[in-house]
Amino acid sequence: MEKSEVKPIGYALSGCTHDSLIFVVMEDARVKFNHFYFIEHPTNPDLWVLTRTYRIQPYNPEMITGRTGPLAGKKGRRAEYGKRLEYTVAFAEILGYYDEKGKWRMMEVAPSPWDRVYEPSEEALKRFFIPKTRERDVLLLEIGKVRGTNIPVYIDLNSIAKGHMFVAGMTRSGKSSFIINMVAKASRLKPRPRFIIFDIRGEYNSLRKYGAKILPYTEFTPAITDPNVIADKLELKGKERSLLIEAIRSLRNEGAAINRDNILARVREILKQGVIYKTVKSQEKALSGIEWFLENKGTFIDEQSEPLDIIPEIKENPLIIIDFSVNTDIEAQQRTAKYILDRIRNYAMERKDYGDFACIIAIEEAQYFAPERGTEVRESSAQSSVKASMIETASQAGGYNVGLILLTQRPAYVLKSVISQCNSVACFRLKSGNDQDAILQYTEYGSERLRDYLPGLADHEAMLWGLAIPTPFPVIAEIEVEEYPQKAAAFARSAWEKMEKEESQSLEDSLSGLPLHLRED
Repeated sequence: MEKSEVKPIGYALSGCTHDSLIFVVMEDARVKFNHFYFIEHPTNPDLWVLTRTYRIQPYNPEMITGRTGPLAGKKGRRAEYGKRLEYTVAFAEILGYYDEKGKWRMMEVAPSPWDRVYEPSEEALKRFFIPKTRERDVLLLEIGKVRGTNIPVYIDLNSIAKGHMFVAGMTRSGKSSFIINMVAKASRLKPRPRFIIFDIRGEYNSLRKYGAKILPYTEFTPAITDPNVIADKLELKGKERSLLIEAIRSLRNEGAAINRDNILARVREILKQGVIYKTVKSQEKALSGIEWFLENKGTFIDEQSEPLDIIPEIKENPLIIIDFSVNTDIEAQQRTAKYILDRIRNYAMERKDYGDFACIIAIEEAQYFAPERGTEVRESSAQSSVKASMIETASQAGGYNVGLILLTQRPAYVLKSVISQCNSVACFRLKSGNDQDAILQYTEYGSERLRDYLPGLADHEAMLWGLAIPTPFPVIAEIEVEEYPQKAAAFARSAWEKMEKEESQSLEDSLSGLPLHLRED
């Protein structure tokens, strides 16, 4: 790299380490937060080392308490004589460098005092971002630009399919837009990747124009055969619950159809044995109670149908959106999610020797399906089952080309054993300390500097790192947004105005039928 491609802007101070650079900024130079700067390698000046600033702090000794600066400020004057003593110190993390063979390495030694710090030209900086991967091993997709530059940022969809991605960020920071635009751009790739999206809030309808097939989750809801789940939905307690569970288990063991008539008939048979209820009167009362619950709350048992098979749908449609917003039946949604995950994972394992199946499953609100212990939305066997399925899928499916993209606004609420399986991360703005801790402790970035970057990210800006990011260091990207999530049809103010008009019209209509003297009253 030619010296003409860099400009000196400062000098290293004492106190630098192998991963931390502190430097004073030259008087006529400007250093920006979250920007990249170069230093020469201390033992090999021909190699450039990449750094990124995370804090910039001005100092003026005349403005320290007890000096003349504060006394002048007290009188409303500026101590201009002290301006020449002012200086700026920048703090940067040392990211690493490419050695003579083009291998990325971390810094082994600390910069020395008076080592120069340089601002690179965009062309010089760009060389650090050229993906150094073999074409056959990747499927690169440009998703934005390095913040403040025109340097493209890529993600490798092949790596996501093999190792999962965790996407975190506060509400409205850009998580859903990131997925929508990634999927939209991927529709132009050859080969075209296969995506399944668990759409919790009905936000992904804009992907229809890219060939998305939107299906209500109820198409994939499996029949309930678990005795405990049926008993939960019927709200049975005590001995009646035990009796029902025993009856259903007996039917399952014999391979008999589980419907209300068969369940009631089997309950009668068990009651006649006189084991649970001893007297005829107590048996009749128990039978009457179970019969009432089956008749009034058990219609779902007979209404269940064979679920749609997700595998043919994936083969026929590159993009499938499973719409979970059609109702609020939490238990059914969790049961359906488990069914889909299990079916895809098991099929991928069956086809492992053929190499003819791969897909990426994007799951909105990951804490809903894999909550951290103690933060469960609702205790149920369905929730335990889908959590176990998520753990198994995250642990095994990547090896069979089934990747997960887990999205959440609260990383602290997502099961940590699932987060730790994601070897790529896209992190949007996060201010909560608990959520930052979850990212720091359970992903592979591991630097406390994350706390400096994440709170200040703008909308649609993300810090990305991991195997799916071709650069060997974290990158802050401005995500290119072409399509937006479909949120509420109107702002709250507009909705309230419509409600007032409807209320006024309703009142007017109700008064129109009254005599004039009553309307005036």
